[in-house]
Amino acid sequence: MSDESEATDLFGDPWVEARGRGGRKRHRRLPQVAEKVGVLRATGATVEAIAGRLGLSEPTLRKYYFRELRSGAEIARQVLNEAMWKKAVAGNVSAANYIRQEMARGDAEAFVTSSRPAHTPRPTPTGKKEAAQLAATTAGQGTDWGDDLLAPDPAPATIQ
Repeated sequence: MSDESEATDLFGDPWVEARGRGGRKRHRRLPQVAEKVGVLRATGATVEAIAGRLGLSEPTLRKYYFRELRSGAEIARQVLNEAMWKKAVAGNVSAANYIRQEMARGDAEAFVTSSRPAHTPRPTPTGKKEAAQLAATTAGQGTDWGDDLLAPDPAPATIQ
């Protein structure tokens, strides 16, 4: 009966306690880490340096963040451009200048200049005196006064 006192499973085999799952937990991809990888890669860091900085193994880094390793500089530049665009739209002049420079580097400058209407220069504003002089030259036209308001012709020169 001592054999019966031991625990058995449904098949009659002796019960063996399951061992816990060993090893390290599987890495979860996080957007914050992906952004760091992209920025570090954009600054010229090597895969070994990035893995050491983030505390990951190189195979794990390559497995989960391959896009950022391949095109990290472009992704970081796009994120920066989006942030600067928002600031430029909000009225930040430095951000607007940065966006203008970025557009000049790409094809966007051709698009911006082609979609704008042709620039026509503004007429120079006239001052008070110029406006009064212009009004005086045409003051009598279309009225009963006619040419009476115009300055008289100068007298002819006399011969001596």
